[in-house]
Amino acid sequence: MSNKEEFSDNNTDNNADQSAIENESTEDGSLTQTPEDSRKKINTYQILRILWFIGFIIFFGLFINEVLIQPYRMNKTVALTRELYAIPSTTPTQSPVVTDTPGNTTATPTLDPTRDEQGRLLTFGELLEKNADTKGWLTIPDTNIDYIVMQNREDPIYYLTRDFNGETQKAGCLFLDVNSSVENNTTNLVIHGHNMKSTDNMFHYLVYFKKLDYLKEHPTFTFDTIYQTGQWKIFSVFITNGSDKKEPFFNYTQASFKDSSEYLNFLYQLRIRSLYNIDPVDINENDQIITLSTCSYEIYDYRTVIVARKVRPGEDLTVDVDRIEKNPKPLYPATYYKNYGKEAPDLPATFEEALDLGMINWYKQVDSEQ
Repeated sequence: MSNKEEFSDNNTDNNADQSAIENESTEDGSLTQTPEDSRKKINTYQILRILWFIGFIIFFGLFINEVLIQPYRMNKTVALTRELYAIPSTTPTQSPVVTDTPGNTTATPTLDPTRDEQGRLLTFGELLEKNADTKGWLTIPDTNIDYIVMQNREDPIYYLTRDFNGETQKAGCLFLDVNSSVENNTTNLVIHGHNMKSTDNMFHYLVYFKKLDYLKEHPTFTFDTIYQTGQWKIFSVFITNGSDKKEPFFNYTQASFKDSSEYLNFLYQLRIRSLYNIDPVDINENDQIITLSTCSYEIYDYRTVIVARKVRPGEDLTVDVDRIEKNPKPLYPATYYKNYGKEAPDLPATFEEALDLGMINWYKQVDSEQ
């Protein structure tokens, strides 16, 4: 045999031996990894490590934005609005008198040192110069709720995700519902706001009103529009669906009413839905109300809603909270009963029926001459 043939045979044997070694079974029956498999495994680990690192950086950035940057920007803007709200001008102007009667837009000229030429309170002067969408200021004592209230007529939910300066902001602003108007002084002024659980800001404190003791400690609050000042007494706290996506929607955002009957039936619906019977706060067809609404989490798309009426001229600001009682059977949406296995109460369909049956303790008929 020639040297060439011998070398060829040896090379073949070596390749065969190498192949046998590479495919040699381990004691447990599995095959030993080849260098190529090892390289693939290493590459996979490297890719996973890179992806994990990128994911961590993204998560960390979002976390920092959520707990530091966004709250800082929001607090800075809120501080600015509070500073501007506290600097009223004192220059007397010829301005109209704005009455407290809902829907009354009549005015007579008078010299009022607290208002500008359009009848707006001078306490809002600096804010209105910065942003003409300014509509009022809401304060609930002993809570974080001490904020400006905005309204953009062209885009009703503009301030859902924007701050006073018009910059994108997760917390947004408190804003007036599109159906409500401080200019026309609608009977129901509806204010929306985020339930910021992470920071307790905006309308988060509204959810605490579902506790009776908390309601008794905070039965009143202040809401001043750019035209009027006002104190308000809470008379209903309820939870409801926020839209008609899954079931009929009780339109608690209705702002104006065609007659007294429609309004009293609306008030009746607010009362029978309330978690509490707040009979010490009576209400009639001449009263103006305010509605505060935020997200609630009993069921998806639910809302916690607080409703109060304006304190009448000369009325005592205090509320006999000892007379506030838990409502044994408040009216909830159908999804609530389905989800929690409860049964809806059997209640009169209208205010008039309930009144005839003696079930209304919060209404006293108004003198027709008033």
